[in-house]
Amino acid sequence: MGKRLQIATTFFILASIAALLSWHSSLHMIRVYRPIKVGVSAGPHFAIMNLVKTIVAKDGIDLQIVVFTDYSKLNESLHRGEISLNSFQNQPYLDRVLDDHNYAIVPIAKTFLLPMGIYAKKIHTLSALPTGSKAAIPQDLWNGSRALLLLEKAGLIVCRKTTDSLRTLDDIVENPKNLSFIQMDATQITSMIDKVDIVLINANYAAKIDLLPTKDALALEDIYSPYVNLLVAGAKNINHKDLEKIVTAYQSQEIKTFVDEHFQGTVITAW
Repeated sequence: MGKRLQIATTFFILASIAALLSWHSSLHMIRVYRPIKVGVSAGPHFAIMNLVKTIVAKDGIDLQIVVFTDYSKLNESLHRGEISLNSFQNQPYLDRVLDDHNYAIVPIAKTFLLPMGIYAKKIHTLSALPTGSKAAIPQDLWNGSRALLLLEKAGLIVCRKTTDSLRTLDDIVENPKNLSFIQMDATQITSMIDKVDIVLINANYAAKIDLLPTKDALALEDIYSPYVNLLVAGAKNINHKDLEKIVTAYQSQEIKTFVDEHFQGTVITAW
């Protein structure tokens, strides 16, 4: 009986140790791999966030990337807590969303810019742009506003000052070159580069006709543009230290190097 009791006691001790180790291991896994869901749109937002995922994994963060095909759902999903962070939008877009919806979401960091540029085939500098020239610009409010702000930055027009970054043709108060404007879908403007004097094209569309924004644009948005993209978080999570680590990883030299090498001037880091 004594020997049998000793064996039973030893087995119980070993089983207890195994259970304790398993419990500690589970706690360690929970502590080391903390899941954070981030919603992104496809393209550069996904590609860059995928690298951020590998960087923050070293800090014990399991960054779970959810790609949204309908980007209009990204802010609603963030507000509902289905994701903790999103990456797809700029400040003017966010401002308009917050005007329309009572979402508890806030920007926490700048990410990158897909710079809009002014391009031309007939001239090599904007100083050579003739009076009465035709300019093709996007017709939608967001990209149309970007185009007008860029034309103003280049000294070609002056717009009425407003409280936001949105502009329409009606906001032009000075047009010394007497430019005439052709408004059309942003995706189609590249087809006008041989037909008008200047075109204002988003970087992703410029790349499709082998134009490199940082090399070929006569004028280009810079990182002070209000249309820089943002990381946006739920208001109740903005002080979460894991989000701070994600921002630090995003705004790192490793990401900057990746963007410069991978996108070659089509995407510009904005920090």
